[in-house]
Amino acid sequence: MVYKNLITSCARSWNFVRSETLNILQSLDDDKLQYKPEGEKWQPLFWEFGCIGSTQLVYADAIKSGQMNFSLFQSDIIPDKNAYKTKKEILSFLEESDHTWIEAIRSRRREEDYFVKWPGFSQPLPVHITSLVSHERLHHGEFISYFTLAGFEMPKEFKMNWAL
Repeated sequence: MVYKNLITSCARSWNFVRSETLNILQSLDDDKLQYKPEGEKWQPLFWEFGCIGSTQLVYADAIKSGQMNFSLFQSDIIPDKNAYKTKKEILSFLEESDHTWIEAIRSRRREEDYFVKWPGFSQPLPVHITSLVSHERLHHGEFISYFTLAGFEMPKEFKMNWAL
């Protein structure tokens, strides 16, 4: 019972973070999603959402298989981070990624499924889930940078949650 409660709690944390990502996406139009700051290290804003969804699919695969496989990023299984450039495409992709993610978590609800093997170590499933939460939060920080550089207005709820 404790195991299931812990998994549920971690999944709820992810759900809150995802709601903030969707809040940010809803504040953008297709033109704003094309924004790319000057400099070769920056990607277009839509790429950030592609990275969020692609990474979620890799993490979901790790839950299903029991092993983290970073080589999936270079495979045909995981969409390219530049594949979705409009709000409609990104929303659809994130919904698909969410469904895959939730189904993967539901498939590993037994205590014997507690660990996911990462290169060189194993991590408890709750830590694996919160690692994805941390990845998405990293992108939230990047969104703050993009919005600041472009002069875009951050969504009110997001600003309140980040104390901006």
